[in-house]
Amino acid sequence: MALERARLAQAESRARVLEESDHLKSILLSSVSHELRTPLSTIKAAASSLRSDDVHWDSAARPELIAAIDDEADHLNMLVGNLLDMSRIESGVLKPKREWNILSEIVGSVLARMKHLAEEHRIEVDLPESLPLMPVDYVQMEQVFTEFGQQQCKYAPEKSVICVRAFVEDESVHVVVSNQGPQVPQEHLERIFDKFFRITAADRVTGTGLGLSICKGIIEAHGGRLWAENMPDGLAFNFTLPLIWEGASPPNLTMDTETE
Repeated sequence: MALERARLAQAESRARVLEESDHLKSILLSSVSHELRTPLSTIKAAASSLRSDDVHWDSAARPELIAAIDDEADHLNMLVGNLLDMSRIESGVLKPKREWNILSEIVGSVLARMKHLAEEHRIEVDLPESLPLMPVDYVQMEQVFTEFGQQQCKYAPEKSVICVRAFVEDESVHVVVSNQGPQVPQEHLERIFDKFFRITAADRVTGTGLGLSICKGIIEAHGGRLWAENMPDGLAFNFTLPLIWEGASPPNLTMDTETE
């Protein structure tokens, strides 16, 4: 009887796992199908217009149609990349290629690429020169800041301030990316990092709801912690990253520069 109860409990547990897996697959299929359809439709319409006789090659509409194809192709690439990253995180194969990097360089490269997207906002960056080198994967941290930047630009009102600042806290660097957008209900602050969870302006903002989940996976893979908090005038994303890597403290940037 004990063995039978154990067998039944195991079968019940397996059934719950399969049911949850099927539920997640249904959500993923629904979300991705909707998100993929929009850029594909735009690309198809623009390409069909370019092939037709309605748009001449010297027409003013031609650059706009080509730009639409280029932008929506980038959107498709981002969606597919998010799905692959989420798969790597859940399978436990996301391994950061850590090196000693300068935080201001990572943020600067992201802001340069997002210049067009952020032109309707005022960006304030407070990254002291005294910040030590950080043992992080440069590309993955670019991905984190890009996602935060896109989130802030999507939800914050035009002409509002988006702030990026960082400071040393014990043996970690504490990074804060804040905006003057709508706050999140207190009971949802932790859930915004769950897969597919979207609450604020979900009716007018596109996305699969995977971006913040991927950020959480990247930060935790670096040994850090990520959380959100409501500010008096908006919302802030916080994360900490350890400065100690394999028992070593950050090298002295000034000494390295002088040696070179």
